[in-house]
Amino acid sequence: MITILFWPFMIASVVLSILGIWIKSHRLFYASAICIIPMSIYLAGWPLFRIWGLLFPLFYVGAAISMKKDRRSLSLLACLPVYFVIGWLAFIVLNQ
Repeated sequence: MITILFWPFMIASVVLSILGIWIKSHRLFYASAICIIPMSIYLAGWPLFRIWGLLFPLFYVGAAISMKKDRRSLSLLACLPVYFVIGWLAFIVLNQ
């Protein structure tokens, strides 16, 4: 079940977070945090990401809190680790 939701929800989380930064809406970051949960559960199964995998939704929650306080650049900074991991996973999958 998680693998079916993995890529569509991951793409939706990136799109929602970019829209959240663009239109300055903290609610979209909360939706992004919910969408990234399947990826977090998947990454928590890898020994390399055992604890770090569960922290990715918290990055989006932190971005939502900073956006609510009108700190747009801090929201973008909080989203960058999630973007890098998604890019890394896409790179690995496409180069297999």
